[in-house]
Amino acid sequence: MGLLGNVSECDDLRYHLRKKDFINRFVMLLDSQSDGIEVSYNSAGILAHLISDALPLWDDPSEPYENDKARILMKMDEAISRWDLNSKRNINYRSFKPILRLLRNIDIVWQAQYWAVWALANLTRVQGQ
Repeated sequence: MGLLGNVSECDDLRYHLRKKDFINRFVMLLDSQSDGIEVSYNSAGILAHLISDALPLWDDPSEPYENDKARILMKMDEAISRWDLNSKRNINYRSFKPILRLLRNIDIVWQAQYWAVWALANLTRVQGQ
């Protein structure tokens, strides 16, 4: 999942993940408790990047998601709200730029920013140095 998260952070590659089958799988994995919160966290991160694009996921004419918008956002909110902020995670960020990009864009849905704030809060709390 981490590698797909890296793909979702890259503007030039992210479009490969904008397929209905992938999106449905990422939404399903939001409920996963496999490997602690890792699978759910990475799924939410991928979705956060996909819904923050200049062409948001549900406005893509090639893969219409409008009927799924409320469900996707609700599932993201529920998943993030379940996670323990003190969770120790197996992650190594080379840069916070992709996360900070989500916070700079005030026009995206708050669930994407919720994921970004949670990610930074967890990293600074658990891996403070």
